[in-house]
Amino acid sequence: MTPTEKTLLIHQQPENSVRLRSALEAAIHYGGELEPVLLDEFMNDPAAFLGGRTHVVSLLTNSELSQLLREAHRYQFSVGLLPAKDKSIICRLFNIAEQIEDAVPRALDPALAYPVDLLLCNDEAVIWTVLIGEAPFITMRQHTYEKKPLREQVNEFIASIPNLSKLKPFELTVTTEKGQHIETAVTGVLVIENDIETLAANLINESISSQDGKLSAIFLAPSSVMEFLNFLMIAIYCKLRAVSHLPKAVGYIKSATLELSSPNSFSYAIDSRQRKAERISLKTIPQGIAINVGERYKAVHKVIHDDAKDTAKIKPLRHSAEHVNRLKKRMPFFSTAIESDFKELFLMLRDNAKLSGPYISLMILSSMLATFGLYLNSSPVVVGAMVLAPLMGPIVSLSMGILRNDSKLLRSGMTVFGIGIALGLFVSIITALLIPYEQLTPEIRARSQPSLLDLGVAIISGSAAAYTHAKATLLRTLPGVAIAVALVPPLCSMGIGIAWWDWNIISGTGLLFLTNFAGIALAAAITFLFLGYSTIFRVNRGLGLSLLLLFLVSVPLYHSFVNTAVHSRITNAINAKTYKVNDKTIEVDDVEVVSIGKKVRLSVKLHSSDPLVSEDVAALRDYISKQIERPVLLDASFSILQ
Repeated sequence: MTPTEKTLLIHQQPENSVRLRSALEAAIHYGGELEPVLLDEFMNDPAAFLGGRTHVVSLLTNSELSQLLREAHRYQFSVGLLPAKDKSIICRLFNIAEQIEDAVPRALDPALAYPVDLLLCNDEAVIWTVLIGEAPFITMRQHTYEKKPLREQVNEFIASIPNLSKLKPFELTVTTEKGQHIETAVTGVLVIENDIETLAANLINESISSQDGKLSAIFLAPSSVMEFLNFLMIAIYCKLRAVSHLPKAVGYIKSATLELSSPNSFSYAIDSRQRKAERISLKTIPQGIAINVGERYKAVHKVIHDDAKDTAKIKPLRHSAEHVNRLKKRMPFFSTAIESDFKELFLMLRDNAKLSGPYISLMILSSMLATFGLYLNSSPVVVGAMVLAPLMGPIVSLSMGILRNDSKLLRSGMTVFGIGIALGLFVSIITALLIPYEQLTPEIRARSQPSLLDLGVAIISGSAAAYTHAKATLLRTLPGVAIAVALVPPLCSMGIGIAWWDWNIISGTGLLFLTNFAGIALAAAITFLFLGYSTIFRVNRGLGLSLLLLFLVSVPLYHSFVNTAVHSRITNAINAKTYKVNDKTIEVDDVEVVSIGKKVRLSVKLHSSDPLVSEDVAALRDYISKQIERPVLLDASFSILQ
């Protein structure tokens, strides 16, 4: 530029604009001179306005700058940038000073022009991103989000949830530079040029640069809303995952060109400018333009070793025709498996629901072992019976039958489970009748007093059982699930109660067994639903009846849980305590509490250095009754301390 030659200032500002005036004055202050030209006029005949100039200054918004950059490539001139408004995204993207006066020196100097790639989308210059379809929240900048207080982060995340209703998968054909054709269904595609700090960029551990001659396209292909939320959380909290370990529903292509097409027109946005088309052509022109950027921009976009290589992580995009057709209808809340996904699982569940010799043998042996363990009060023996028992298999099978409304699987699962119950009761009753004494051991008593905690164990175990069946590699953990839920011990305890004709044992252990069954069946069905083996629209009366059964057993369990809590408070109040009664010191321990209507029966052991008579015990009973505010029946044994 000769001393008398002015630098063009391309703008769309009013003549009396403060920014325009500030730019002109700042240029003079720094020894230059700007010639203002309206963008519309410049676009009519760029060559005439340039007149051999190789550098211009822009005072344009992002949408206006896009037009100028396209011409910058065509006529080979560099561009200095000035902010056209407060908090301009151009300042953030290119590390430009936000004040006109501070930005002018760098913008004027053509020697500071930095060569960068030019991304074209349908022949339109892209400044930061192209968004095809929908990607709620994930296009937000990581740095901006993290700077906000935690409360604002949470509120912003919650506010974005209604946008999930916009997730509508559409059919898309992806054609790579090497001619690969991929038929898929996606909810969104984000093509990144200069805006490399989006949450979406956190999904990949790739250096995205504006100098590598490549575009970076992130494909979001979730099978459900839950899957989208999953990789949204990954984008926020698990930064820079290796491309080889991308979330299951995320694809990534790094290439110089990319073609995207669909049978129907789809919406897309170039730098937030809405467009619609049936085909998109993306092309990167290596170092196609030169811009006066800030130093931080240069450091962030520097090409490192193999960054210029093509990358294609397209396995998540390779969906079967059945999967694509299903996604085109609607985006389910939970993922839905297709036939090929659960073929092996269904074969295993049908095998579990078949009566076989090994099943009968294991049921008889585990029932005998459990009955002996209960009589012997031996926890290891009872645990061994839990491992042997094959009852978990048919329960999981009938859970799938309930969920998918598969009457055949449901009937066969119920039949095999019912036969297992009958065998367990028969074996335990016969064994108890053959043993010539009745002794209520702690192992039996423990299973006659179920509570809501047992229901919690059953629900967790049922969920774990369904998950281990769905994931074949985890089946080795199934014995641990069987130990946790313990189906056979309460069944055999009920058989012992029938043999003794003890209604308290029968009702308590029967309730525990029913609790375990209902909890496992319902939790397994819901887990299969979450894993995608059915849709919420197929939920039927079977699942409703399971919920009703669970509610019915919860009522006595809640009552038992409250009693247990009350008993615990009473025990803590009087156990290992010393009382002064009739001038005698009495220590109380080994407390056992049983509720009888509004009264409680306390079985205790009393220790005293003085002989105790009935009046002392009665006085102690009255004192304890006043202490716990409940009528007390005291069953005491004595120990005299010498």
